[in-house]
Amino acid sequence: MLHVTNGDAAAEAIRSTGIDGEVLVWRDVLHEGPVPAGANALELREIRAGFLARCGWAERAQALSALAARDERLGTALRAGEELVLWFEDDLFDQLQLVQVLDRVAAGPGRSRVTAVATESYFGLLAAPELAAAFARARELGAAEIEVGRAAWAAFRGEDPRALEALLGAGTEGLPALEASLRRLLEQFPGVTDGLSRSERQAVAALAAGPLPFEELFDRAQRPEERRFLGDAVFRLYLEGLAQPPAPLVAASEDGEVWRLTDLGRRVLRGEADRLAYGRLDRWLGGVRLLAPSRVWRWDAAAARLVPPVRG
Repeated sequence: MLHVTNGDAAAEAIRSTGIDGEVLVWRDVLHEGPVPAGANALELREIRAGFLARCGWAERAQALSALAARDERLGTALRAGEELVLWFEDDLFDQLQLVQVLDRVAAGPGRSRVTAVATESYFGLLAAPELAAAFARARELGAAEIEVGRAAWAAFRGEDPRALEALLGAGTEGLPALEASLRRLLEQFPGVTDGLSRSERQAVAALAAGPLPFEELFDRAQRPEERRFLGDAVFRLYLEGLAQPPAPLVAASEDGEVWRLTDLGRRVLRGEADRLAYGRLDRWLGGVRLLAPSRVWRWDAAAARLVPPVRG
């Protein structure tokens, strides 16, 4: 039996239950950086390792080795027909990992029994008896649920994000947390009026009343989230992007620990300016590369739909 989960805290919590089986941590921040559709498994590992290294989150060789070992362990389990127990929470971070794993299951020999464990809390915060009870309630995933996962992974990696809208329109039955997570992903596209993702907008709004230390800013910016999914390293990456010249929206103290709004940041927050009219943008969301000013998909929150790039 192979237990697959989202991180070290969850893995240690699962091990504390004494449940049989090995625990595999599925390490990757898939909602950040390139996950292009044209890359095979080997190429995707290279792309992801390079991205993680550029962010300063890991040495490239170390990241590549870890991703290869992770992939090989899952592949071995699928070839051997081991039972898979998937421990993924209801937030965007976890649900993208879940559909990547289900895509691997869909491409495999199809002999493994696959079950999913769900709770209303984060696994790392639960006591061993609570996790054991959740494991006892694990739900088996059949061909239909695995196919939804495969389709979601393909849509996430596509160049045209309207595939995500189409998938949501068709429904994600069998994977109850996936719909809200994919909608949250769409909110990470730049807004039609201010050019900010929802995460960036929440960060800027949290500074409206005055400067804040990083940890307090991180907490305040996450409070509007229905399900928190950001780590502090990713959040700091967002702040550093907002602070980029020539038109920064935020600025940090000399030690980088206290953050404040700039005048332009206040104007963008009030809806008087579009961030993309002033600053550069080169960012990936899954398979979509956002390049300002000519290749930017935007999110219209009022209409709850994507707006294609303006051509010409």
